[in-house]
Amino acid sequence: MPDPSPNRRHILKLVVGLGALAPLPLWANPLPTVEDVAFDPDIPVLGNPDGDVTIVEFTDYQCPYCKLSFLQLSEVMKEDTGIRLVLRDWPIFGEISRNAALLTLASNSQGRYADAVHTLMATRDRLTFRSTANLLGEAGIDVERARGDLAAEQDLLVGLLARTAAQATAFQLQGTPGFLIGKALYKRGMTADDFRKAVAQARA
Repeated sequence: MPDPSPNRRHILKLVVGLGALAPLPLWANPLPTVEDVAFDPDIPVLGNPDGDVTIVEFTDYQCPYCKLSFLQLSEVMKEDTGIRLVLRDWPIFGEISRNAALLTLASNSQGRYADAVHTLMATRDRLTFRSTANLLGEAGIDVERARGDLAAEQDLLVGLLARTAAQATAFQLQGTPGFLIGKALYKRGMTADDFRKAVAQARA
């Protein structure tokens, strides 16, 4: 594996350092429930929809820690086919992030949600309204159709973002990313080894 860029090494060092923090149990705040967060019928599922462990990521497409954690998790999911992944879009970086989240969700009607997610998570460039549309178009999404679907489902998708924001607030997340793995809440970025350990704990 090639040596990561200095910026990537810096981020990875921070994430590894944060990896020593323990998960926070949900008993201190019984609401929202795991069912509310992990099995929202309006959110498309990635990975194995019938997986025995669900990982929920509270994420923003402009958050570098979210992107790095997602890439680390993607590697784990290649070796562990029992993971069900749900992304809860929490666009804390403003309207560009909100636009990216909504267009990505709207792309699900084309069956291209996973393509949209992986494309935006993989880009290292700062997003703009134009670059988001260009990236999605390059990934095979019909952006104009997605915009039309977004307009048609505006109330549903905006309501979904509102539910996610309320859940993040209830969990007292200070920012993105945050992870719900099984019944344990992790308020930090995570490495591949962190994910493996958390999944094993969820299965125990």
